[in-house]
Amino acid sequence: MPGLPQVPDDPPPFLGTWRRIYVAVLIYLCVLIVVFYLFTRAYR
Repeated sequence: MPGLPQVPDDPPPFLGTWRRIYVAVLIYLCVLIVVFYLFTRAYR
């Protein structure tokens, strides 16, 4: 809408950019999946 002012995005509180935050979350989730997979295999 042309009448609304543009509000810039705030930077994330750590890691500097939002892209780095997303990559860190994806890596964290992949690590969790692997850990739970190994845990399941060990106690099957």
